[in-house]
Amino acid sequence: MAKTNSKKQGKKPKKGGSLLGSIFKWAFRSVMAMLTVALCIILIASAFSDYINPSIWVLPSFLGIAFGVILVLAVVWFFVLLLFRRWHSLLVLLVTLAIVFVPASRYCPMHLNGGPEPLTKTEEGVEIAVDSLRVFSFNTNIMGQTHLSRIKEHIPVIDIVRNSGADIVCLQEYGFTLKQGGHTEQELRGELKDLYPYYDFMPNDQRKALGIAVFSKHPIRKAIRIDKRKKGYFSAMYYQLDVRGRTMGLVNMHLRSNMIDPKDRILYDEMIEKFEPDSLDRIRTGMMRALAQAYRLRSTESAMLRQVLLDQHPNDMPLLICGDMNDTPISYCYQSLRQVGLYDTWQETGFGPGITYRAHHFWFRIDHLLHSKHFRALHSRVRKDVKLSDHYPVEATFQILPQ
Repeated sequence: MAKTNSKKQGKKPKKGGSLLGSIFKWAFRSVMAMLTVALCIILIASAFSDYINPSIWVLPSFLGIAFGVILVLAVVWFFVLLLFRRWHSLLVLLVTLAIVFVPASRYCPMHLNGGPEPLTKTEEGVEIAVDSLRVFSFNTNIMGQTHLSRIKEHIPVIDIVRNSGADIVCLQEYGFTLKQGGHTEQELRGELKDLYPYYDFMPNDQRKALGIAVFSKHPIRKAIRIDKRKKGYFSAMYYQLDVRGRTMGLVNMHLRSNMIDPKDRILYDEMIEKFEPDSLDRIRTGMMRALAQAYRLRSTESAMLRQVLLDQHPNDMPLLICGDMNDTPISYCYQSLRQVGLYDTWQETGFGPGITYRAHHFWFRIDHLLHSKHFRALHSRVRKDVKLSDHYPVEATFQILPQ
């Protein structure tokens, strides 16, 4: 009987250890719950930050540019909660991921098999494909930083354009030299004239030999400069083209860059490779200020572009917008243009984030091809094999739907 009592007494847990264990578990669960709630709030704020005009409040724009990182953190945190069986927190996170599904699919679509099948039509009892149109857009970074003053130096960008197979080519940071004996505008125009008999160039605000250009196999019937200010204007043109007897609108644009000082870019590179706390303070005062100013300027530019489209472009006319927006799919500028009634070609046909800018540890999709409901996007591709610029070219194939 004495032995039985002693065994029962040995099974009793220590009250101090049990209390500490309970406190630790409660604290651990509370911290995980608070982190989950905080992450969910930040994720939702980031996903829908593109509805707030940075001219009114610029902070959400910084959340928007970080959406990809925040989304990855949320997915990682999902598996952490699953590992520790925190079911209530897991449910909250799942609801949040469902709320941000549309922005997430816009930022990182998952079309494994590309776009939809081509449409066909029947003519005289024969089934034929609906008319297609191939578009190529590329920020060339001044023609791949070629020495344009040297006529003997080959320009690989020209070869890329010639071999693109595109019907319409939109180039940003397209450059040439004003000096005779080099790659002048006439020289470059001549190299592509056999493929693209129709051409237009608009210089930027600071250099007469640098700007945006369109090369087309189809006649350009109308060309309108979107920003008509004499100074401080941004590069964007609206065109009307005759494509096999049908008029379509085209916008080639290069919106305001982020204006980050080269010294801040180098500092950012160094901070990514080797983090130092004092670098973060310097970046906050330099780079963040430049980004905030650029966000505000692009909000104004997108408003000007929307107004020109409302004034000049008929609703029943097909429209394509190509170029370097310098903003991600989670941004006010991008969202404001989509609200005109445009669709994102990459969102409809692409796979993954579709990164188009690759320099200085900034990996974002800032080059876009947007289209109206009159087109059916079949295929799009980011040409990561072309490394002549700090941007990758973007190409897409469309069908022009019957009227």
